[in-house]
Amino acid sequence: MLPKYADAAPRSPRKAKRKILVVEDDRAIRELLEVHLHNAGYDVVAVADAVLAGQSLLEAASGIDLLIVDAQLPYLSGIEFVSTLIADTTLPSVPMILITGHEHLASRAEILEVPCLVKPFSTDELIDLVEKSMAAPRPAESDAGLSDGKRQRVNAHQRD
Repeated sequence: MLPKYADAAPRSPRKAKRKILVVEDDRAIRELLEVHLHNAGYDVVAVADAVLAGQSLLEAASGIDLLIVDAQLPYLSGIEFVSTLIADTTLPSVPMILITGHEHLASRAEILEVPCLVKPFSTDELIDLVEKSMAAPRPAESDAGLSDGKRQRVNAHQRD
């Protein structure tokens, strides 16, 4: 059983809660991510696979501020899911973070220009990357990520 961390205070106050969609098939990791993100002041929707994530995204695309996606998922891998979202010009552009336990998959995230955390990672590393990703500029909601007929992708991955 996972600890509740109920006594952990939110990391920083926010005017309005931002919503994160977590896609992780391992229940323990999914619940742990949910707890840490909630304690950091975020609203979290957590699902177990890319099919459910796609449904959630279609139902509330404009309400999702960030996706955190495990690279290896059942039915459709996280890499394939993220690639599909990047290519889909009908959805608003949403920053994404890939998580994986395999170094070789981190290079695929780099090719996609999506930041990646390799498990195990600390809560601080997670929250720092979440905050950095959400701080990146996003295209105007009115154009749903389109400009001159081409998709504008938020590149939250900036190597310092």
